[in-house]
Amino acid sequence: MTASSDPDSCSIKGNQATNIEVPVELEEKIADLEIKLEKITEEKLGIEAELQAAKQSATDAVSCYEIRIKTVNRENELLKAQLKKYVSAVQMLRRDGEQAQDTLERLKELNKIQLQQTEQESYEEKLVQVAEMHAELMEFNTRLQRCIQQKDALIRRLQDELIELRGPLPVDNGLNLEEDGFSIISEDDGTGTGNSRSLINIWIPSAFLAKTSRSEHHVYQVYIRIRDEEWNVYRRFSQFFKFHKQLIKEDPLVGTFDFPPKKTVGNKDSKCVEDRRKRLQSYLRGVVNLWVTKYPELTLPDKDTLLGFLSFFGDSVQGESGSRTRFGARFRGSQQDVQSATTPQYDGL
Repeated sequence: MTASSDPDSCSIKGNQATNIEVPVELEEKIADLEIKLEKITEEKLGIEAELQAAKQSATDAVSCYEIRIKTVNRENELLKAQLKKYVSAVQMLRRDGEQAQDTLERLKELNKIQLQQTEQESYEEKLVQVAEMHAELMEFNTRLQRCIQQKDALIRRLQDELIELRGPLPVDNGLNLEEDGFSIISEDDGTGTGNSRSLINIWIPSAFLAKTSRSEHHVYQVYIRIRDEEWNVYRRFSQFFKFHKQLIKEDPLVGTFDFPPKKTVGNKDSKCVEDRRKRLQSYLRGVVNLWVTKYPELTLPDKDTLLGFLSFFGDSVQGESGSRTRFGARFRGSQQDVQSATTPQYDGL
């Protein structure tokens, strides 16, 4: 391509072929011209490529614009159709304006009525749900109250059985001292937790029939425990009765305690003996509780202190009359009768 487009280069080559000598300056010019020709050729190729790319871009742009034009035309057609409908509707409203206004008002009223009905139905559903929840809560409350009552009854029964078997329970200062289930005072156990333990425990675990040469009668075993010290005494009902009368003289409040009455008929029946045993046990606990509240010396008692106030709990029944703070009653003969007792006919617990 270069040889055909440049006649000078052809003559030079012909001269070279004929071995004609060419000046050096001319050869340099020829080399420069060849370099410029190559650059021009490269620029031409680049311009042609750019022109081709520009043509492609123009073609793409034209296609895009054509698509947009078509879209705008479709939208324009739609808008024209909507505008025609709107104009028709406006014309119809102008013709039937009053009727259309009435129709709109009716529609508004219907919407309000439907909304109110919907709210009313929703409110009724909520009322039904609340009523069902209330019924469930009432039923649950009834079951819960029944369970609580059953548990309270069970606790009370177990507590009574425990008192009968193991003796009185510790009490708080606010409890009634006349309750049958409690014996006496309590004190801090030294742990700093406020727990208390009973100091004086009294119960009657058994009763048995004792026979002597003159008569036969029931003897009640009275068990007393103060801390680690414990002992038993045995008393007839007549001794309990005399003790009760003496205590009423000392403090009339004792007369309000539950003391079993004397019986001349049926006093050896097992039911009567069991009833007396329980009531006498509760009676002795109430007496000791009352005495503890009256005399501070019994707050931290021992056996000697207790017998100084209530000699009924001693091995032999002795008393001192005329003392305000130290009370005792004199009862005669029971230990010999107890020691000569035959085989028991009633053992209680």
